[in-house]
Amino acid sequence: MARRRPPPPPKSLRTPPKWAKPMPKTPPRPSNRVPPWVYVGSPDVEELLIEELGPSAKPMAPGVVGADIDVDPVFATQVLPHAERITTLTHDELAAALLVFAEAAGASPMEIQIDVPEMARLGSARKTDHPLAPDGQRLRETLASKVEGRRAKGKMAPATRHRLQVLLLGPVTCLAAVVPVPVDTDPLLAWPSPFSAGRALSEKQSKNAPSSAHRKLDEALAWLAIDVTANDVVVDLGAAPGGWTRVMRDKGAKVIAVDRAALDPELVKDPGVTHLKQDALGIDLAGHKASIVLCDVIWTPDNALVIADRVTRTPSARAAVITLKLKQPIDWATLKEAKGLLNRPGGWNGRIKHLMANKLEVTLLLRRDAGFVTT
Repeated sequence: MARRRPPPPPKSLRTPPKWAKPMPKTPPRPSNRVPPWVYVGSPDVEELLIEELGPSAKPMAPGVVGADIDVDPVFATQVLPHAERITTLTHDELAAALLVFAEAAGASPMEIQIDVPEMARLGSARKTDHPLAPDGQRLRETLASKVEGRRAKGKMAPATRHRLQVLLLGPVTCLAAVVPVPVDTDPLLAWPSPFSAGRALSEKQSKNAPSSAHRKLDEALAWLAIDVTANDVVVDLGAAPGGWTRVMRDKGAKVIAVDRAALDPELVKDPGVTHLKQDALGIDLAGHKASIVLCDVIWTPDNALVIADRVTRTPSARAAVITLKLKQPIDWATLKEAKGLLNRPGGWNGRIKHLMANKLEVTLLLRRDAGFVTT
């Protein structure tokens, strides 16, 4: 006797409701689209970078955020414009693919930057090397060898004023962009930054810095692109115990260290250091003929902006490094006010950046064109 088939299920169970979306045959794949601008910063402030960039922000890796807007964010130190994602099986294939990418962009790059994302900070310790650093070095060497070999055989055009920017996301996966290289590159104003991954200090310089204070000021001075000389009078606000004062004395400048607290005994004995035990807000910058002003005082950003405003009104001043201490939630209106000081009349230019040595703070960098400085 033949077995009967079971009755079909009720129609209500066979036919999905009209509002239900049809199930795809295969699971949807995540979008691989690279936003037009990819910004590189610190994983420590990635959420702030996302907030600063707005609705189009798309996290791509720790500290790496893409967006549909072309801006100069406070919480990013580098940008890769119109980048493409490239993935291969080996370092050799990746190097070859990058040269094909550059050629398609009409470039035979004179500079090649191979970068890895920044590591997150672990407490107060110096940031460690990224696990992809060895892959970056290997790719750097492979690319250099290929470029040298192809140019020697006439298989590659003479160098053009372009930079190939490469940010490794995995051992053989990267984001790549080609950008023009101006004849006269000013680190303070250039965007994309001429610094590899926006890091003004090399790995060796960062490791060899005697202190975090030294590292922070060295990084800021590199962005300012100024030479400190024996002719400079530096006013160091909030100087104690003297980390920044020592940096400027090592460069030959005379320093007026302003702080109610005590300085390092060695600096107290230094004839090139004048210690003023007074409130930093009461200092007369013009009276001391300050040429460079440093301010790393733990106070509200409003007070720091008062100092920045005075710097731009001091005839002898030519540069300033001023730390803005922040707290959550970020007061974006204050940062907007700070940006208003960057292009003051009288030859002033500037930048506000969360530098590699910064924690929950940003650095206001001000520099004056030499023709406007009076002594």
